[in-house]
Amino acid sequence: VFFKNVPMAFVQMGSSIEYGNLKSPQKESAECNPKFLKSIYGKAKLLSSMYLIDLFKKQKFPSTILRLYLAYGPRQDLNRFIPIIISGCIKNKKFPCSEGNQLRDFLHVDDVVNAIFKSLTNKNARGQIINIGSGKPKKIKNIIEYIKKTLKGGHPLFGKIKLRKDEILKVYPNINKAKKKINWTPK
Repeated sequence: VFFKNVPMAFVQMGSSIEYGNLKSPQKESAECNPKFLKSIYGKAKLLSSMYLIDLFKKQKFPSTILRLYLAYGPRQDLNRFIPIIISGCIKNKKFPCSEGNQLRDFLHVDDVVNAIFKSLTNKNARGQIINIGSGKPKKIKNIIEYIKKTLKGGHPLFGKIKLRKDEILKVYPNINKAKKKINWTPK
């Protein structure tokens, strides 16, 4: 029994998209409204979070919402940002990308798993929305250049992909609540 003597808990994997276009660093105390979200995925995530918080308030259902930022790591789907860049660099190919001026927050999957375990075993997490990210946004262009330099290959074609008209340039969290409520910091 892996979770011996651990109280029952439910963890919802939320998403940074629940904040919509709210200014970064995004805080859990922000008023999020599904009416202002363009993405069906974002609306579904936010409505799930709202339901669970309401369920906690009314029935003490032991739920926690972890709002994840951009998780990456081994065996990640190959159509995601970091695997695409790694593949292009390993194959020493030309690959299109934006100018790379967006700020994004990336978090290794091991840190995500650690946050899940900490939230499952900590009663302070119940009924809470907690941001899970590195707290250190990186410029997309710098990540591409770092991977290119590390793998000694690849030819990013900066500016070949135009930003979506609704793209948010800065997406990153304030992670102070994670540090305080569940004693979690990314490694």
